[in-house]
Amino acid sequence: MTRRSPQTERLVEMIEYLAEMPQRDYHLTELARLVGLDKSTCHPMLTELTRVGWLVKDHTTKTYRLGPRLIAIGSAARVSVGVADLARPAMERLGADIGGMVCLVVASGDALTIADVVRSPRPGALHLPVQAGDRIEFVPPLGSVFAAFAGPHALDEWVRRIDGAAADHDSVRSSLRTVRRRRFAVELLPHPPNTLREKATRTLDRAYGTRRAERMASEQRPNLPPTLLLGEIENSQTYAPMSVSAACFDATGRTACAISVLDLPGGNLSGLEVGRLGQLVVAAADEVTRLLGGSAPR
Repeated sequence: MTRRSPQTERLVEMIEYLAEMPQRDYHLTELARLVGLDKSTCHPMLTELTRVGWLVKDHTTKTYRLGPRLIAIGSAARVSVGVADLARPAMERLGADIGGMVCLVVASGDALTIADVVRSPRPGALHLPVQAGDRIEFVPPLGSVFAAFAGPHALDEWVRRIDGAAADHDSVRSSLRTVRRRRFAVELLPHPPNTLREKATRTLDRAYGTRRAERMASEQRPNLPPTLLLGEIENSQTYAPMSVSAACFDATGRTACAISVLDLPGGNLSGLEVGRLGQLVVAAADEVTRLLGGSAPR
């Protein structure tokens, strides 16, 4: 097991607190309280961050805010995750068409990471409190659109993460074949469906850094069983989708990222409506694939 660094964890939390409300300044005592450190431990951290330009200090009020060095670092990060800039126009059009929240998801080690988020333009729209940088466990049913187009070894690894009987494995494999054929995945809301946003908001509100990541992980697996991955869609049936996702492919035919629609307006959808929504998401993903110079695998 990798040894953790509590001081680094608190440092990350501190930067994310400052980024949450960049228009205001924080005193040393407030930052120390927010991240659970005493002032004597927090002060050297702030001093070094100020020295390298990550923070700036107002010598009159003795308060701190984000510094100019982070502008260059943020720009470099966007270059590193360059697909976000390519995908943003297609995501914005999709969000305007459907009135939901659109996320760009990329693979990151043995997990998935949200690279960009486009919020719904609907007045008063409520959203799951996800943000760029949040990690998603790559366990069934989460990340099914990545698993559907993965190689045999990666697919087997994903299916083996199911806690359940062999019958569950067979059912999930069958659903993945359906996802691959129709090009989009549908993951259904747990029951009762209205608890997902409430629980996520309660869990993630004012949570940053490592604490946020740990809370996200603790909420995902127990509440999202693999049976929520939708296989065949019956036009006459009614469904409550949690997400509808489609893969974007690079020049080698590998999954470079996925576009995922969350927080769909209107509640339950007919199978016919789910199919139409899936085709809209596939069209947006295909646009990103073309921009990447890629093509969908046969």
